[in-house]
Amino acid sequence: MRLTYLDILEQCFHDKFRGYNKQEVDTFLHLVADDFKAMAEELKDKERAIDLKNEETRELKQDLEKLQDAETSVPPELEEELQNLRNELEQKNILIEEMKKADADQSNGSNSFSQLTPEMLKEKAKKIINTAKQYAEQHKADAAKELDSLQIDIQKLKKQKQQLMDNIRSTAMEHLNKFKAGTGNAGNSDQG
Repeated sequence: MRLTYLDILEQCFHDKFRGYNKQEVDTFLHLVADDFKAMAEELKDKERAIDLKNEETRELKQDLEKLQDAETSVPPELEEELQNLRNELEQKNILIEEMKKADADQSNGSNSFSQLTPEMLKEKAKKIINTAKQYAEQHKADAAKELDSLQIDIQKLKKQKQQLMDNIRSTAMEHLNKFKAGTGNAGNSDQG
């Protein structure tokens, strides 16, 4: 059974011949009860602080998971740009296929591609490739910047998490040491 502040404060002892001084016992019990009450309140405060730190740690873990999820997914802007490049590539492939068919039908010389020279086609292809490379390099640079920013944020969150864990650990150790010190003193006072 755990004692409370009121249990100690209201404890009564029977009078005995040649027993302890009742006033001294009552005074001591009042001191013990007040100290016990203060320790109980302090313990509750520490438990509330630990709960707050646990909540902060949980939120930081969630934020970290969100950041890690964001790292693995392609940003919507890049996804859209990538889809545009895929569509453009598909159109170019269709054009190439039509050119191959036209080359096969060149026997009559009346097709619409007969005016295109290989140099013109090579030049257009180079322009398309260069434009695609520029887009890709720009997106790659933007993605690298975003990745660096996210990694910095992750490191900050990891440091905050470690600090919180250290604070919780040190607070718990302080309470444990205080508790051990308190029970150690109580055991010594019983012998005296």
